[in-house]
Amino acid sequence: MYCSPRILGSAFRVKRLSCQLLPMDTVRTDSNSCEEQTNPIVTAGIIIIGDEILKGQTQDTNSFFMCRTLRSLGVQVAKVSVVGDEVGAIAEEVAGFSGRYGHVLTAGGVGPTHDDVTFAGVARAFGEGLLTHPELAALVGGWAGQGQGQGQGQAAMKLARVPASARLHYGRDGGGGRLPYPVVSVRNVYLFPGVPALLRRALEALAYLFRNAAVRYSAAELLVDAEEAAIAPALERAQRRFAGAGAEPNRHRRHVSLGSYPDWTSNYFRVKVRLDGESEEEVREARDFLLETLPAGSVVAPETEPVAVSAREVYALARSGTSPSQRSEYTV
Repeated sequence: MYCSPRILGSAFRVKRLSCQLLPMDTVRTDSNSCEEQTNPIVTAGIIIIGDEILKGQTQDTNSFFMCRTLRSLGVQVAKVSVVGDEVGAIAEEVAGFSGRYGHVLTAGGVGPTHDDVTFAGVARAFGEGLLTHPELAALVGGWAGQGQGQGQGQAAMKLARVPASARLHYGRDGGGGRLPYPVVSVRNVYLFPGVPALLRRALEALAYLFRNAAVRYSAAELLVDAEEAAIAPALERAQRRFAGAGAEPNRHRRHVSLGSYPDWTSNYFRVKVRLDGESEEEVREARDFLLETLPAGSVVAPETEPVAVSAREVYALARSGTSPSQRSEYTV
């Protein structure tokens, strides 16, 4: 049957829109709602919101914490984006991320001032209006009644105006008690505060929303006392054997990623090689492969207390009567 390019294009747009318009009840936390159910990988996109980040006035620490936390929960962060305090820019980014990733987490732009426009941007992304949520209004009203003036109370009420389909998520603290203020979500988009301490508390308390029990990432690292150019051939061989689409054919093998990171400040090693993957066994196999193929003697043992080790070795050298020129006989 013939289908014109226009019809095919329309069908594609409808399919993409259907991913964005999934009701919240169908957004799963153990699989990507727009990926094959047989694929255990859950993806996430992070949107950092704030003019102060783009202007270099504030250092972003939220994305680092969110990436590390989501990784520990079995979620693969596919992209991190930074946008300013502008409704249109937020709406465009949220709409795109929501259709591509299983979870979308935003940080920043949630507050009572003129530049807190995340709620408005997310509402526009999904074609919704802003409504005063009665539960949020009660919470904000309670605070407003605790010594705040009328003007402050009215400004704070902006926190209660959220997208029409918004849901509230109350996390639990370490003692099992409910946190006093919820995180708002719209479909698969979760709107976190930008204050790092508040964001960390909220994300840790809501970890259950994102945990992917099907995947547990494993990691390993090697400290190498050699230049990157010297170890590049071994890394290339490991890449071909273990890492993704270019790996040697093996339908049972899963992806192991390799990264090479020079360190110009250490006098102990020159390159840190990191391995990461879904299978602890295969990460270990890749690590053993590198231990065999990296230049002989280039891998150094990790030392968490180098000062203490140095002191012990200096005393050992002094007691041995060995010439300092033969220091290389001692291993760290």
